[in-house]
Amino acid sequence: MDELALVKRMAEGVLERSREYIKSHEDYGEVLKRRRTDVTRKIDMVAEEALDSILMEEGIRARVISEEVGERLVPEDKEPEYTLVMDPIDGSANLVLGIPYYCTSIALSKKASGARFADIDAGAVAATWGGTFWASKNGGAYYDGKRIYAMEHPEKPKYAIYSYGAGPISGGLIAIQEENCIVRTMGSIALDMCMVAKGAFDAIIDSRNRISGYDIMAASLILGEAGGFLTDYRGNDLSGKPVNIRGISILGAASKGLHHKLLNSFTRP
Repeated sequence: MDELALVKRMAEGVLERSREYIKSHEDYGEVLKRRRTDVTRKIDMVAEEALDSILMEEGIRARVISEEVGERLVPEDKEPEYTLVMDPIDGSANLVLGIPYYCTSIALSKKASGARFADIDAGAVAATWGGTFWASKNGGAYYDGKRIYAMEHPEKPKYAIYSYGAGPISGGLIAIQEENCIVRTMGSIALDMCMVAKGAFDAIIDSRNRISGYDIMAASLILGEAGGFLTDYRGNDLSGKPVNIRGISILGAASKGLHHKLLNSFTRP
């Protein structure tokens, strides 16, 4: 089976079915559950159910790890052949506010249990405007069929920085933002990481200890295959971390050199 084609088809299918629901229902923004750092909306559950339906239609057996439901087997009475890690709607707050910057993110591992970051074989991030980012392990990263590469803009770097709502911000991180740069906080971690992979942003930083595997699993593969570099906020390698990891901070950059420079800047006293 072509796993890359499968994961791309699933991500696009989930997003399309979610958008169809939005067109015909007014309750898509209804809050179903509140958590300490996030909420679950009706549209999130619609997307979760869409993935389950697509898996049944495709005849795929999978262990699914997702933001809203957690870990489950689909179908529940069958041994899984894959692990899927999904963020059904990354940027749902944008969606509810009418901001067209959100996506469905799905990563696939042929390891049915105990998968780590290094075990991800394919990933796709389907954006609301109709474009899709995708990558396969050692196969490069693409945006709508065109190979993409991370790149730096040394004259005026562009950073996606998430540091709000989690207590004091380190002086080093503030200093980065005071330099000659452009800072964007777009509201979708997966899309921002894909923008680094595409060469639109130089780096993405999230210092809030709120990132989970489902937030970045597909996008991290895309960034790596585009030549970018990703670690946790302290520079620790993520490849051996489990795909269901929760509560971390991250630093992703267009190159290892830029990553090293940023890491030294915001970890100093």
